[in-house]
Amino acid sequence: MGGTPATSRTDQSAHSRRGFTAWETLVIVALLIALAFLVMKLLVSGSVADQRRLTITRLEAVADGLTKYAIDNGGLFPTTEQGLDALLALPALDPVPHNWRGPYLPAPVITEDTWGRGFHYVRPGGPANPPRPYDLWSLGADGAEGGEALDADILSWDRTTLLL
Repeated sequence: MGGTPATSRTDQSAHSRRGFTAWETLVIVALLIALAFLVMKLLVSGSVADQRRLTITRLEAVADGLTKYAIDNGGLFPTTEQGLDALLALPALDPVPHNWRGPYLPAPVITEDTWGRGFHYVRPGGPANPPRPYDLWSLGADGAEGGEALDADILSWDRTTLLL
């Protein structure tokens, strides 16, 4: 019998069972990551009240990170110049902490409010009795100093602004 040779069943099944190429796998992973970011964006971009609650949670996580930093380093908090980056990587600016065991935060995004603005951090904190070791705050939903209700600043030293 002439013509083209018949393809055997084992050749066809081996061809149909091949896995994804590296390129196809990369495209699928990229699509899954994009989908995950889209879902996260939708979840985080809820109401202003939800964004405020998440900002308070982040601010409290940063305050916890600052406490852990101070415990590891003889009670010293990062300087204003070192900023909150000192919770993520060993500071290069003096005074370099002698016993840095960070990172003290799970991700850099924690140092931002849910409106995409970095938290404000100053050391030492403002006048109080006793003086605060640092001040940590967000300008709230409106991004301006002061504000009322959901636009009010979120202040680490004022428990009334941290109420959910």
